[in-house]
Amino acid sequence: MNSIYKKYLEKLKNPRVLIVIGIIGLGLIFLSSLGTGDEKASKISEDFTAEEYKESLEKDITRLVKGISGSRKVTVVITLESSINYNYADTIEELGESKNDNNNTTEKSEIKQGYITVKNADGSEQAILISKQMPEIRGVAIVCEGGDTPALNEKIQNAVTSALNITSKRVFIAGGN
Repeated sequence: MNSIYKKYLEKLKNPRVLIVIGIIGLGLIFLSSLGTGDEKASKISEDFTAEEYKESLEKDITRLVKGISGSRKVTVVITLESSINYNYADTIEELGESKNDNNNTTEKSEIKQGYITVKNADGSEQAILISKQMPEIRGVAIVCEGGDTPALNEKIQNAVTSALNITSKRVFIAGGN
């Protein structure tokens, strides 16, 4: 066994072999730097709309129901309460004024609200985003083969309510062709 290792070590001492191994290593490093999708993933999360959120949920629930029911034809419709809610860093400034005139006191106050902004590299200003709240789910309608059977209906309902963290009143399941 040791003779096999010694044989390969002798070949590795050859300068041509070391150069080839080095070139292959550099090529692999170059290819790994091209394959990172971090920039794409960050852009997707920034530009995620309520409609894309709804479609993503529908696809996930469709896969879930297909796995439970075994049906190939599943239709899922999800309705949302509102759109995405963005919370920005803001400042509130209260300006007060009081006037005392012959036993008459008048007070005047004004509240100014503004947003805290930062300058981007291109010189434009952008408000600082504190949080992004996805819309609440109003309801889910599911049509699948066997959806009318009580046992399957209960399994699907339990899975959907758990996955979406909603009450069972918000889920409707029906059988279909």
